[in-house]
Amino acid sequence: MSLDPELQRVLQAIPSDFEVPIDWPAVRAASKAMEPMLVGAGGPTPVKSVETHRFGGPAGPIEVRVYRPEVAPTMTVVHFHGGGWALGDLDGSDPTVRRICRGLGAIVVSCTYRRAPEHRFPAAYDDALAQARWVLAHIEALGGDPERVVIAGDSAGGNLSAAVTIALRDERRQAIATLQPPLPALRGQLLLYPGVDLRLAAREAPSFLADLDPTLPAPMIGECISAYVGDEHLDDWRASPLAADDLSCLPPAMMVVLTVDPLRDQGVEYAARLHEAGVACEVIEFPHLTHGFSYIAALVPAAATAFDEVLLRFAKFAAIGDGID
Repeated sequence: MSLDPELQRVLQAIPSDFEVPIDWPAVRAASKAMEPMLVGAGGPTPVKSVETHRFGGPAGPIEVRVYRPEVAPTMTVVHFHGGGWALGDLDGSDPTVRRICRGLGAIVVSCTYRRAPEHRFPAAYDDALAQARWVLAHIEALGGDPERVVIAGDSAGGNLSAAVTIALRDERRQAIATLQPPLPALRGQLLLYPGVDLRLAAREAPSFLADLDPTLPAPMIGECISAYVGDEHLDDWRASPLAADDLSCLPPAMMVVLTVDPLRDQGVEYAARLHEAGVACEVIEFPHLTHGFSYIAALVPAAATAFDEVLLRFAKFAAIGDGID
């Protein structure tokens, strides 16, 4: 297999080496310096508006950004950015969120969370769950339809999206069982190259051992996991959704994986587990792109084409979730 030539050219201009122990502030600074480049020569993808909301979270104020499309919204997306639980923020995910907003014609609530290693598990999960609850509780005030809310995330954000989806299912079951009014149900999951299994055994998967992705070396994944959860919470389904005993009654999921990505096999396995549990699931695999391709859509035509294809297919796929009660 070979990577897209333009992608290879862009990757040559992006530093990929890292040293252990990782200097997270330095890596964040380098990532921040790259943000203007990721917007692309054409400038930011146009949306109707962007507004900020603040509310109380598990450890203090939380800020989210609400992106509104130029058309009547088709759905509302709760979005969590990637970055190994240690990188990424609302600014860094802006180009990606704008493309989702425009591509799906959706209201997108862009969410962030406390980052490792300063804030270890379950800080990011707790923040993510609080934000998803807030969106669902305020969906009508945000201008969204309670029957058309989905969740999306890439990499670490995909991990959080999957875990939050399980938690919201359980909370909804509990509310119904105790005759309490439940929050609206999520209607779909868009999981882009997520890390859904942080356990040591997952590092024996063929895709992990092959270690073919120049943007995400397998040792880097281990460092991110250590920064986030260490060794003591690897089996907790909130950190490793694939470890959950029950994956039934979850909203339909679209899983996007990359052939060279060390995380590829666990994404495919999670999709298979969802299917076995009776959850509609579709897997899309790209052999010529790398982890994080959605962030370079403005720079690499093949990445833009792939991301647009994902959004188009998800727009149709999410309709499956209309029957969830």
